[in-house]
Amino acid sequence: MELLLSLVSTTSLRYFAEIVRTGSLRAASENLYVAASAISRQLAMLEESLGAPLLERRQGRGTVKLTAAGEILMRYHKNIVKESGRLHSEIEALQGLKRGHVNFGMPESLTRDFMPQFFSGFAKRFPGISFSVKVGGSPTLAEMLLQDDLDACFTFGEIAFQDLSVVYTRLLPLFVLVPMGHPLVGRRFLRLSDCAEYSFSSLDSSLWAKQQSDEMLAKAKIRPRIALETNSYELMRNVAGEGMCLTFTTRPLEDPLAPPRAGSYVPLNDPRAKPQRLALSVHKGRSLPIPVEAFLSDLTAALRQAEKRANTNKAPS
Repeated sequence: MELLLSLVSTTSLRYFAEIVRTGSLRAASENLYVAASAISRQLAMLEESLGAPLLERRQGRGTVKLTAAGEILMRYHKNIVKESGRLHSEIEALQGLKRGHVNFGMPESLTRDFMPQFFSGFAKRFPGISFSVKVGGSPTLAEMLLQDDLDACFTFGEIAFQDLSVVYTRLLPLFVLVPMGHPLVGRRFLRLSDCAEYSFSSLDSSLWAKQQSDEMLAKAKIRPRIALETNSYELMRNVAGEGMCLTFTTRPLEDPLAPPRAGSYVPLNDPRAKPQRLALSVHKGRSLPIPVEAFLSDLTAALRQAEKRANTNKAPS
């Protein structure tokens, strides 16, 4: 390992890792704001110093493929990242929680009601801790977590990655967000068959919940009229509130009994309507910095309190 360290420069290793992470030299160049020719030179120097090719040269476009030597170097890079995190963690432990940073990921549906309040409250207690927040689909967030680009993240659905460790999980029942003035307003609950003749908004294929929704409707033998397709939960809620169509959704975590901005939540009481699984996860086996540990401890406590309130004051069904 010491011999390898003497042969590898920090810059060339960083460029190499970015090529692997993004899938191409061009993408690495755009992300790093460094000329592709400069990255290519660093890669060539790295291969020359190690005496072995690191990437397979292939014609045309496509994701880069590591050679056997490249695989070894990537393992070395990941070990450096983990050791660096451990070093920061030990230093932060000496300093308490005066400084630190949390890299967090979450789906867009949590950006409105629960997490803004939590971030604000945590920041008041620990003003020296800053955040980087990635908003995206659950599969993308899980991949970023496994690459250690995130310290922790929320996901929806059954994300099947063995190296994820679930810190908190909860099943969220589905509701239909019904616009004001709609024929279904005032119903105590709805079945899928009740909604069949009306138009819906739908998530697009970039989000996990799209597959769940399609399977649910297929089992009910319903071919929905899709009025709007999007990757935005917030847009789906808003167009339903404006009277455009129905929307399948969950209630807010922070205040599950609060009415939506417009329209009403009606429970979807149907055996084919599976609840959505919310999970808070970390990379299994990774040593997390002290600020991240404090963040996760407070976040799981807040999630359990919200769940307790929801169970204590269930809305009538």
